[in-house]
Amino acid sequence: MTLTYRKQSGFTLPELVIALVVNIIVLAALVSIFVTNLQHYRKVINTNRLNQQLQTAMDIMSSDIRRAGFWSNASNDLNLDQNNNPFMTSTTDISVTGGNCILFTYDHNQNGALPSISASSDDERYGYRLNGQTLQSRPWGASFACNAAASAWENITDPNVLLITNLTFTLNTQTILTGPGTAGITIRSVDISMTGTLANDTTTTKTITEHVRIRNDKFIP
Repeated sequence: MTLTYRKQSGFTLPELVIALVVNIIVLAALVSIFVTNLQHYRKVINTNRLNQQLQTAMDIMSSDIRRAGFWSNASNDLNLDQNNNPFMTSTTDISVTGGNCILFTYDHNQNGALPSISASSDDERYGYRLNGQTLQSRPWGASFACNAAASAWENITDPNVLLITNLTFTLNTQTILTGPGTAGITIRSVDISMTGTLANDTTTTKTITEHVRIRNDKFIP
């Protein structure tokens, strides 16, 4: 019986090198796609988180500012041609200082009177401002002034999470004469623009705006 031997052949060294290079290129492409997708998803998550943080802060301010000048005893001034509203005097009416601080008052407990500062747990004086890169609100008992010490007002936003890079309040007024003489009403609104970024991702920024119509018009006798 005659035995026949076949010569076995495998990959040559150049072929192995080429195959290895091709595999490395394919693997690198897959890793690149994975990293790109991961970065995209992280960007989307950060954008949504930033939008939520800014919108929450905006909602707090706008709902509060909308009540500026409210007085539960306003009906007492009917037919008197007077404005005796203690929440609309020269020192208590809504005002904007420096473009990034707003102060206002309103009859929160609806008793018709404006208490003195620190007279109770709510002195019915409110304010919002940008301090550094942090949004702050005025707590009761604090100085009713935009230049109050940083520690006197409370942080609404956490600078370890959210940085407010710009905050602008614009007070708009329009007076409509109703007579007699110069008597009329002043319609007020506030435009708010706020820009922020995440502390851990300053490449993600967003600006939101809000037009706040103040519900309580001011009577000008």
